Amino acid sequence: MELSQYQYIVGYGIGQYYDYVKARIPEKIRLDYLSDMKWEQIGDQYDGIEVISPGRLKELENVFVIVFSGNPRNYQSISSMMVRFQLPFAHISQVVSLDYAISGKELRETGETSYCDGNGNRVVFTRDIEDSVLITFQGGNNLVQIGKSVSVGRLRISCGNSAICTIGEGTEIGEASIYVTGGKVLIGKECLFSQQIVLRNHDGHHIFDKNTGERMNPSGSISIGNHVWLCQGAVLLGNASIGDNSIVGTMAVTSTSFPEEVVIAGNPAKIIRRNVCCSKDNTDFYDRGSLGECMAKEAMRYFS
Repeated sequence: MELSQYQYIVGYGIGQYYDYVKARIPEKIRLDYLSDMKWEQIGDQYDGIEVISPGRLKELENVFVIVFSGNPRNYQSISSMMVRFQLPFAHISQVVSLDYAISGKELRETGETSYCDGNGNRVVFTRDIEDSVLITFQGGNNLVQIGKSVSVGRLRISCGNSAICTIGEGTEIGEASIYVTGGKVLIGKECLFSQQIVLRNHDGHHIFDKNTGERMNPSGSISIGNHVWLCQGAVLLGNASIGDNSIVGTMAVTSTSFPEEVVIAGNPAKIIRRNVCCSKDNTDFYDRGSLGECMAKEAMRYFS
């Protein structure tokens, strides 16, 4: 976007979203002023830039407004104000590259087996990566690693900052969403994910102890062993750990650790059966009486 034609460039919206993205604003884009509805509470300057009221912003001529808002509702409200002021404007994401997504198809079409961007985000993959994988980077220094023969109906991986997400070879995913920042989501080999699976290693906002002021909900990590079956709607949160050959029941929710070869169910999830394993033989097609009759015997590789 060409902004050199304007005499003034004003950033509207002073807060955590501005602080988060300001480092990515190119040097060629100068902000002459900052403005905000709560300008009186902020002071005369913020980040070394003069702060002006919306009223003064409205009076400027030959001005372009860059909106800093991470909330769609707030952005809609600010947009309506700029339209009333008859001022040209755009969201910061339309001016510089911020969050972006890359698909399995796009990764495969690079002809490589690794990808890296300017923010230190990396993807390591094999050439059989599925088109239906979509990886979103919101920050930097993230690593996503997807093994060979990973079958995917729909997979969305959202990375914040300094995150690691690995998926072991032979894993089958019907439909899953993974949210990871400041920690790890580690998925073993030959796992089986049903539909509407959610893995989230962090909360969306901060929680503090009122008395100490200390953070109560830091990001954790999630570890899933080999040949684990996550049934429909299962949700694993930060610090969850599932051992080899275990089964996470339908709609189960947990943030704790479980050993291998167990069935867990409920919210919060608890062990309801021990010494189990599963087979990927589909009950729509087969009615097996024993593991020995099954075609899929991957579980046996991970017996304790």
